[in-house]
Amino acid sequence: MNDPHAPLREVRRWMRVSTPVNKAASSGLRGRLPQIAGPLMIGALGVGALGAGIAWRALSSTRGTGRTQRFVDLATAALDSRFPERVTDEAGAGVNDASSGQHRVVNVEVGEGFGRPSLVSIDVVLPAQDALTDLVTATLALDEITRATWNNPEMVPVSVRARVLVARTDDGDADSLAAPGAQTDAVVDMTALGFEDEIARPDELYIRYGAPEGDPAWRP
Repeated sequence: MNDPHAPLREVRRWMRVSTPVNKAASSGLRGRLPQIAGPLMIGALGVGALGAGIAWRALSSTRGTGRTQRFVDLATAALDSRFPERVTDEAGAGVNDASSGQHRVVNVEVGEGFGRPSLVSIDVVLPAQDALTDLVTATLALDEITRATWNNPEMVPVSVRARVLVARTDDGDADSLAAPGAQTDAVVDMTALGFEDEIARPDELYIRYGAPEGDPAWRP
């Protein structure tokens, strides 16, 4: 006669003889290290790790992608349309910047995540002689950049973190402003526009600029 409990005993026997992961070699450590013996548990952990990797990649910055470059172009165009690159002469007057060895650099990072607005971070790095180092002019330029970023055509809504920085360098290398780790001082950040801190969130941007042009029906 067949024993109805035989399959269960076979499962228990298999579990006893299967090789666990991270099983303590010494009986003194037994019970203190995690025991992962079942293939279903191992499989579940593998699926969890895969999901965590996907989430991490989605939350990571899109630096270097086409989207990042489009935001660089957007911010640069907004800046140049009203504040073309100029330097100040010894008398403090603005002159054309054709002879300057250094030029503005616009650095952008676009951070995308699950369940929250994407964050667009923009740093405009200036040479010391740029006319935008003037506080009032820099504030107006920051407002123009923020407005253009809020009204971007492909991501709605976004949070915006933008700054105007001046480089602390005396050399004539035009690439030094864009070098990683370049020393800078802040001219203005988002608090100069009346935002609570250095990041302007969608509800705050809506109050200042209205609905984004990318989605006129959007409301906070």
